[in-house]
Amino acid sequence: MSHELEIVDGEASFAYRKQGGAPWHKLGVAVDGHQTAPEMLKLAKADYEVTLLSVLYASPNGDIKEMEDRYITARVNEDGKVVPFETVKNRYRVVQNSAVLEKALNVCGASHGDAIMDTCGVLKDGREFFATIDLGTLILDPHGVSDEIGRYMVVHTSHDGTSPITYACTDIRAVCKNTVRMGIETAKSTLTARHTVNYERALDEANEVLNISTEWAKSFKETAEKMLSIPVPAGSPKIDKVLNGLWSEKDADTDRKKENREEILSSVRSLYANRKNAGGFGYNGWSLFNAVGEYYDHHWFDDEARNAAASMQIGNKSHLMKVKAADLILSLD
Repeated sequence: MSHELEIVDGEASFAYRKQGGAPWHKLGVAVDGHQTAPEMLKLAKADYEVTLLSVLYASPNGDIKEMEDRYITARVNEDGKVVPFETVKNRYRVVQNSAVLEKALNVCGASHGDAIMDTCGVLKDGREFFATIDLGTLILDPHGVSDEIGRYMVVHTSHDGTSPITYACTDIRAVCKNTVRMGIETAKSTLTARHTVNYERALDEANEVLNISTEWAKSFKETAEKMLSIPVPAGSPKIDKVLNGLWSEKDADTDRKKENREEILSSVRSLYANRKNAGGFGYNGWSLFNAVGEYYDHHWFDDEARNAAASMQIGNKSHLMKVKAADLILSLD
């Protein structure tokens, strides 16, 4: 599976906070404790400058002329080397990685200690930049279960005209191209600003549009706590209803499919009872939902990389089955 991180002299242009855990690709610089935005940008090799270059062309008579409505976006490295990216129209405005990140941190209230830098990285040789800001853990605790869920803002921008500046509130931590995409596509709220003269005005509306501290957390917490409130005892027909809804017996029309179905049901039942789920948070809908998620994230394939790839693809069977599981569990109430 391709992470699409920039690799320079054998090292990935990526940094992450050690307390948040190592990413699946095991690349990048592990940072202990809190770092400022400039520090994370430097560690991730994301503190480069992007500039606009004139587009020159040769006329039929050999004269060199400059195009009036086109520029080339380019990266300027510390050694002065210029790496061209793409041709853009004259309304395009360069917004440096540092400016995109600092604005996001201000929106999150990082200056007051309400958010911290978690990951920072470069994709496609500098054409794209991303970061994750930790907004603080959401604790589900209606019955003393104390289940902790991460809350993040994913920051993403491109320097080749392919993507706008994007801030997305999500529960997915961005560590590679796929997780950036997944975090944005499944975000509870998203703000985008095109690289034009009006980008600053759009970013100034981020607080109002994202409503980070209230609506997103409230919606997610309400859904999760509703699942927590649905009792699903061990051996309950409710478990059968959910599992049969996910893996229908009538679809297992061959001996091979029947055997495979039984193996899946046995695996999910075992995961449901383990200490990460019902063993820690009780026999309820939330634990059952997480058991299905754990199966697809870690046990669907024998290969860890394939499981990781599947868990980060929007619209594939893994993602759709998790959505279906949530709907089935909520219908038990």
